[in-house]
Amino acid sequence: MLLPTLRVFALIIALMILPSAAHAQIIDGTPMDGEAVVMDLSEKLIAITSNFTGAEILLFGNVDAPDNVTPALQRDVIAVVRGPYEPLTIRRKERIAGIWVNTDAFDVPAAPGFYHVASTRPLEEIAAPDVFANAQIGLPALDISTGEETRALPTSYREAVVRAKTQEGLYAEAPGSITFVGPSLFRAEIALPANVPVGSYVATVYLVRNGAISSQRSINLIINKSGIERFMYNFAQKTPFFYGVAAVLVALLAGWIAGTVFRER
Repeated sequence: MLLPTLRVFALIIALMILPSAAHAQIIDGTPMDGEAVVMDLSEKLIAITSNFTGAEILLFGNVDAPDNVTPALQRDVIAVVRGPYEPLTIRRKERIAGIWVNTDAFDVPAAPGFYHVASTRPLEEIAAPDVFANAQIGLPALDISTGEETRALPTSYREAVVRAKTQEGLYAEAPGSITFVGPSLFRAEIALPANVPVGSYVATVYLVRNGAISSQRSINLIINKSGIERFMYNFAQKTPFFYGVAAVLVALLAGWIAGTVFRER
């Protein structure tokens, strides 16, 4: 009788020890050493109508700190919204004999029509430039090239693209625009100008700790024309010849109606 009693007693002691051992292992971070970030957008589909003057979307999310040691506030969050990619031709204008003419030209196979970077702090305070270069985070790391190894895009042309897009409100960096509203919840407002191009966008959130990207999450965003604007846009893009013919006929009809009205008066 003594041996079975000792076995039961040992089993009870083991069951009492297991939960505390597992709890200590979780605090130590052994089974949950990976960090995670989750995010979402207030709108995933934005319709452009005739009275569209721009929009503002809310990007929000949560940071998981499974180690229970380092608070989420001690991590940095970077959000990048980019797209759609489209070909771009860059031309240099020079004054020849008193006339400004186009000289050299470079073709970029794909450059984002919109690029916005939001962060908790300035990027140079978060990590080294090579960390951002691999993920194309920040305007200096944005890939704008000819796509040919034998024909590199001169620095002046690249700076011209970034400067022009920035002046149009299509490229922007907003350090400090991501704010924490709690121990782990964060938010940021992304402004879309009235001239934002239509197409498919990708919003990516990066979690950075100790100068390295520890987690990231992406979500799609669609910006498209709606109503008669969408019909006219698709008509012009898919059948440009018939769109041109229709534009000429409408112009002739409008001129004939105007002429008739004023002649009768």
